[in-house]
Amino acid sequence: MKMRLTSSIAVAWIAGTFSAAAADCPIERAVYSEAEASIELRFQASGENTPLSHRFSLVGAAGKMTVDGHVLYDPEIERPVAMALHNCPEGDVTGADIVACTVWKGIVYAADKASGEVGLLPEEGTDAPDSLILPGFGPAIASSSFGAAMTAMPWDVFTFKQCSPKA
Repeated sequence: MKMRLTSSIAVAWIAGTFSAAAADCPIERAVYSEAEASIELRFQASGENTPLSHRFSLVGAAGKMTVDGHVLYDPEIERPVAMALHNCPEGDVTGADIVACTVWKGIVYAADKASGEVGLLPEEGTDAPDSLILPGFGPAIASSSFGAAMTAMPWDVFTFKQCSPKA
C-alpha cells in the first residue's frame, strides 16, 4: 500500500536534501544516515529460523549511542513494526521488561525519491530504498537516556548512505 508524500518531510526530500539512490544494495546490507544528530541505521541479515524480518543497529556519532533493533511483521495491522532496544534482559522476560528497555517502537516506511511515493519497508533480498521514515523516532531518542549526550535532536528521516560489504 503506497501513499503520496504530503508532509514537511516531502518538502525537504523533494528539495534535494537527500543523497543518491541505493542501486543494487539489498536492504540487509544498507546503511542509512540521519543528518541532524549523525546517527546511522545499519541493517544486518535477520538469519534463518527467526520470526524477525530485519535486524539493525543504531550507531550515534563518536559511539555515544549503540542500540540494537529488529523488525517484526505484525499481521494484525499488516505493517512492519520496528523496535530499538537497549540493555534488555535475556531469557524469560515480561512485557514490562521489554517496555522498560524499548527506546523506540514504530512502523518503518520506505520512500522513493524518483516517484515521491512512500511504502512499507521492503523484504530482505530486495533493493534498499532511497530513504526510511521512522515516525516519532527523533522525540523518542531525545527523551531517552541517549538524549542528554546528543548535541542535536534527531529527525525521523534516514537517507541511504552506503552498502556494507558482504559478510
